[in-house]
Amino acid sequence: MSADNPGPSVIVSRPAPHVALLELNRPTARNALDVAAVALLGCEIAALEADPSVRAGILSGTGGHFCAGSDIKEMAGEGISCLRSPDRMEGWRRVEATTLPMIAAIEGMALGAGLELALMADVILCDRTARFGLPELSLGVMPGDGGTQRLARAVSHPRALRMILTSEILSANAAEAAGLAQCVNGAVRDAAIEQAGLIAANAPLAARLAKSTVRAGTDLPLAGGLALEARALEVLFATQDQKEGMAAFIEKRAPELKGA
Repeated sequence: MSADNPGPSVIVSRPAPHVALLELNRPTARNALDVAAVALLGCEIAALEADPSVRAGILSGTGGHFCAGSDIKEMAGEGISCLRSPDRMEGWRRVEATTLPMIAAIEGMALGAGLELALMADVILCDRTARFGLPELSLGVMPGDGGTQRLARAVSHPRALRMILTSEILSANAAEAAGLAQCVNGAVRDAAIEQAGLIAANAPLAARLAKSTVRAGTDLPLAGGLALEARALEVLFATQDQKEGMAAFIEKRAPELKGA
């Protein structure tokens, strides 16, 4: 907390059953991520990961912006040491490692570390105000929180390189055309809550395993990915949700999926 930014730098709420909303809350800095904010975000996500009542999460920001990037004043003052802070690195590790399905709801800026955070989500939604970019080269550095790797996997390599090398800022429409985000009409947070509700209605263990399988399989040869998928499916056939889901289908009723 600070005098110009009262309250925690991450706010957690429950806008719908089984859905958690995490809002970056440094509006005077356009939600720029300092070390403390990254560490708190990681702690909050780890807590949600361990909470069986949570089946989907949403990342958003207060004040009309998602996140303008890392805190430049902190970086300029402390140098690379702040980026290599154990608290910051553990915070990012927790965000990256979560098996909880995550949706990024973007309005306003998603720049630098803000875009890198959004790229850790499984779905990126945005409204027409959204702006995406990795402008680090204009500051004499380069993306360092996964941007060079995740952006190139989200869009084509030439598109990623053009964005990085020119510090190009994409409009919402351009981001959608590049396959980076899905642009929605109206309130992006409402759209994210709706999609999170659809995720939460499914079997939570199956959702987490499906996410983990897709992510891990991306870096494997096809045969390795298929083997990973087969093992995950075997695990799910041993769950109560599998029995309940298929029984409900046969009996033509809504299933009661409990994550067991």
